[in-house]
Amino acid sequence: MTRFVDMHMHAGFAPDPAALAAELASAGIASFANTVTPQEYAHLSPTLTSAPNMRLGLGLHPWWIGTPELGSLDDALAAFEREFGTTGFVGEVGLDFWPSRASTKDEQLEVFTSIAQLCAAKGNVLVSLHSVKAEHELLDILEASNCLEHCTCILHSYGGPSDQLARAVEDGCLFSIGRRMLSSKRGREYARILLDDRLLIESDLPASQGASLSAEELAAELAWVIDELARIRGVGAESLREAINARSKALLGLQTA
Repeated sequence: MTRFVDMHMHAGFAPDPAALAAELASAGIASFANTVTPQEYAHLSPTLTSAPNMRLGLGLHPWWIGTPELGSLDDALAAFEREFGTTGFVGEVGLDFWPSRASTKDEQLEVFTSIAQLCAAKGNVLVSLHSVKAEHELLDILEASNCLEHCTCILHSYGGPSDQLARAVEDGCLFSIGRRMLSSKRGREYARILLDDRLLIESDLPASQGASLSAEELAAELAWVIDELARIRGVGAESLREAINARSKALLGLQTA
């Protein structure tokens, strides 16, 4: 029995990702594990792509652009395209124009445009998206590339303006909701008004590289999200959990039991 499905987490940040995946499986927790670079994905894929309860996303996170860990932009994109042939799951990718990230804006746009085009050309890709102060540009690229038409796009922890939320809804995006989103007045209101069939939940844990995380800690986090989301929307927590579980498992191609 599946207790929860975490639609945005970072198993690769755990001290032993394979052990965490096994522990989550035993605890009835399924997940969409995002990576932050193609190198991380290549390192984890030999073990995590075979985990029955987990789907591993190929990532190229905007925070890593311009860092030594990622390497040159050309090499990073080549590595992404090389690994892309092995998967239908992409994340974490996107744009972040927070002032401290502004120096890489042009590179971010180049990278994300290339990724959106790759996903659209392949089709039937599940994509987990990061967006900070860049929602307009992110949706522009998704629309222009036809990624929205051919893939399923999830906005992770959305905190942008309401007009872009409405645009994303119109575009058919889903939304993974976690503690960060539910900790702001704006996020709680978005969580209240979103359509039932757009809702997913996430932990975004572990929070940093090397941070420890147990299955029960993750379950407690996701239970809090479900309870808070149910309270905000005025619905029963158990029926909400079951509906989100079914939707999430279908997206991940997991068994329905």
